[in-house]
Amino acid sequence: MQIPNDVKELMNQKKIIALATASKEAVPNVVYMLMYWWYRPDTLVVGDLFMNATRRNVQENNYASFCVWDENTDKSYKFIGTATYETSGEAYEFANSNLHRKKPDKNFKGVVVIKTTEVYDASRGKNAGKLIAKA
Repeated sequence: MQIPNDVKELMNQKKIIALATASKEAVPNVVYMLMYWWYRPDTLVVGDLFMNATRRNVQENNYASFCVWDENTDKSYKFIGTATYETSGEAYEFANSNLHRKKPDKNFKGVVVIKTTEVYDASRGKNAGKLIAKA
């Protein structure tokens, strides 16, 4: 799946993202994240320094969603995908190498790896809710 360049450019500005997960009983959890990187063209990796409910939810129910927005331009995008929680491997090492640039003495407990399957325009206006990319 090809995520539009303007969407990735917004995320590359290191905006806060809201990451949503749900337990197997469908209890929702939403938290903000700053430690994330595009690992592959359609796959986001989110570092875990303090996750509890998010980690458990991803292990129980592999669906995740996240949203990014820019208050200055009023642009917003919603992503839906499948997630895994990993404590070793390529994605984990990739995230740790990014973390070490700012905090060389820290390591992530694990990472949430989200393979994006859908992207929606979440901005106000006539295109609100419009599907803009799908796997």
